[in-house]
Amino acid sequence: MENRLSASDLSSLLAERGQIHVHVGGILIVEGAPPSYEELTAHVEARLGLVPRFRQRIVKVPLGIENPVWADDPSFDVGRHVRHLAVPRPGRLDQLRELIGQLMSEPLDLEHPLWQLFLIDGMRGGRHAYLSKTHHALVDGVAAVDIGMILLDAKRRPPKIEPPKDPWRAVEPKPGALFAQAAAYAVQRPFRAAGRAAAHTVRMPAKTAQQVIRTAEAFTGLAAGGPSCPKSPLNVRIGRDRRVAWARTDLDRLKRARAYAEGSSVNDVVLSIASGALRRFFESRGTDPPDYLVALVPVSLRRPGDEALGNRISSILVKLPVAEPDPRKRLAILRDETRRLKQSDNARAASLVIEAAGWAPPTINRVLSSAMTRPLVFNLVVSNVPGPQQPLYLLGRQIREIYPYVPLSPQNHAISIGLISYDGRVFFGLAGDRDSVPDLDALGDAVRAAVREQPVPRRTPAAKPAGKKTAAKKPARRKPVAKKPRRKAAAGATRSRKPTRRKPQAKRQRGARAALSRRARPKAGGRRSRRRR
Repeated sequence: MENRLSASDLSSLLAERGQIHVHVGGILIVEGAPPSYEELTAHVEARLGLVPRFRQRIVKVPLGIENPVWADDPSFDVGRHVRHLAVPRPGRLDQLRELIGQLMSEPLDLEHPLWQLFLIDGMRGGRHAYLSKTHHALVDGVAAVDIGMILLDAKRRPPKIEPPKDPWRAVEPKPGALFAQAAAYAVQRPFRAAGRAAAHTVRMPAKTAQQVIRTAEAFTGLAAGGPSCPKSPLNVRIGRDRRVAWARTDLDRLKRARAYAEGSSVNDVVLSIASGALRRFFESRGTDPPDYLVALVPVSLRRPGDEALGNRISSILVKLPVAEPDPRKRLAILRDETRRLKQSDNARAASLVIEAAGWAPPTINRVLSSAMTRPLVFNLVVSNVPGPQQPLYLLGRQIREIYPYVPLSPQNHAISIGLISYDGRVFFGLAGDRDSVPDLDALGDAVRAAVREQPVPRRTPAAKPAGKKTAAKKPARRKPVAKKPRRKAAAGATRSRKPTRRKPQAKRQRGARAALSRRARPKAGGRRSRRRR
């Protein structure tokens, strides 16, 4: 595992401005009663051996000649990172979201490993929750799903993990060794970059030279200022505190919605829903929606088998047609826009920015990160992460819902939209600045309305294979039921008849006759009273 921070990881650290932080998060809502704190900490500590990075902190290189490195934390304590909290009574979801916003507003301690895990109980309905909080420099969104798989299990009964033979001991690096390793790494950097370039040339020999020139030009354009985007109420000065809101839908619904724009992807449908939700959100505020907004959409660059931690992502800047009221037209516009961007030089230039650690020194990384985070390059982030499509369990309890948390960019971006798919469902996690977006719940309502607005074709039954004609089945005739033969009585035996029940009509007739007879009888003392008169 590479212990030196990549350019993207270093950019995440440099992106923090003052009191604004860029840690990512995930909220798990789990069935059943919560485990004890001791049971949870024992479970986490048993799994930490599978991820040594979660016991490491960031250590700077002397004189700053190279990027910082990950090194063991000599004062690591699992109790510092695993916390136990409770939601106030009665434990509603809005109270849970309020607590999540407060926890995500607090910074992580850079002197220790950059992660925390919160167990939250007190929820009504027989449920509890977890909040995982991890700095963006440690893992990106795609890798965070893999990290979750280490703490979670695919079966209700967790497998047994054998403890290590030797207990873990921190190996603290010495400043002299860090300086020597950084100097050697700086000398070897150009040769490694040349090797990667040669391998890329062998794979694409005809187009490499032209692509390098065009990508370099686009790279210069991105560093100079990037594409323009309109001003909006979502791009204002933000503070430290956050709010969160949630929404959800079925993954099958998003897949079937692609039928209205041939060649579109699920991500295009997600962007169409985001555009419709933003349009409704502006209308709920009484303001006219802009013609478009620019969304920064991360794209994973991970290949199968790539298990290294850290960021492996690129990004594209997509114009969201917010002013278009027709959801079908929005989807067609976004399909064409994303197809064009994925094949453009700007997308490769963004990838070059992310992987600049292969050749650029830390000074260049700082310049590029500053260029990519300057104001009004984009209006908001829309991140879609594919998750596991099977039920997962934590300490034998099934996870019902997973909501992501995407951090806000420190350069005047007050809203972010994150999505993750899990077990046939899609969960929207909305994050907003607490002061400038007090009505974030209205955006959650707008997302749910935009999901319903996006047209979905009706499900059709599966067609039978052609060429095989099946004759129409005739209705089956009912076979006559054979009567059972009567059993003959033995000689000399008398046959007893069962008492027959009288019909209800006969009973009513007898009751009516009895009532008439009672009326006909004179009452006692009636004749005597007449005679006396």
